[in-house]
Amino acid sequence: MTVSLMFPELTAITSKDAASGFRCEEEALTRFFQQQATQQGRREENRTWVLHRPDGRPELPWVLGFYTLTWIQLERSNLPAPVIRRLPDYPVRAILIGRLARDERCKGMGIGEHLLDDAHRRALRVNTDIGGLVVVVDAKNAHAAAFYEAHDYTALIRTEPEAASWPRRYFVRMEDLRATYEGT
Repeated sequence: MTVSLMFPELTAITSKDAASGFRCEEEALTRFFQQQATQQGRREENRTWVLHRPDGRPELPWVLGFYTLTWIQLERSNLPAPVIRRLPDYPVRAILIGRLARDERCKGMGIGEHLLDDAHRRALRVNTDIGGLVVVVDAKNAHAAAFYEAHDYTALIRTEPEAASWPRRYFVRMEDLRATYEGT
């Protein structure tokens, strides 16, 4: 059962957030949030966006979840032919949701969906200003892959040695996101 909450607007990470006790099932994501996210933001490597608990809900952790956004370039060979048709023969610019995680104490509250929705909306705003063909995510495991697939993400084409390893990258076309969010 999903619990419905009114979420506050996401904000950029602060050192208070990093020290808040956030924890998720994926230890690498917990460690990143606590030890690296703030530093990477100060170095302009990426942006980490944080969802805090709503007012009047002190039983919830201070940080409900987070995600990071940055730019990457993809080799055309990683994308299916219909996506790259009629594009020049050079790497494709994409927005990467490098990490997305919710606190393990907040299962079933729709936080992952809310974070992904916010990331999509930010990616569309950035895309309006400077372009980008696709949004890419890194699925750390099969559970994450299923989450992204349920939100219309498709696996990137991988070489044979990469095929069995994690993380796996998935993408959604910017034009498909725009069609989904038009008028909302």
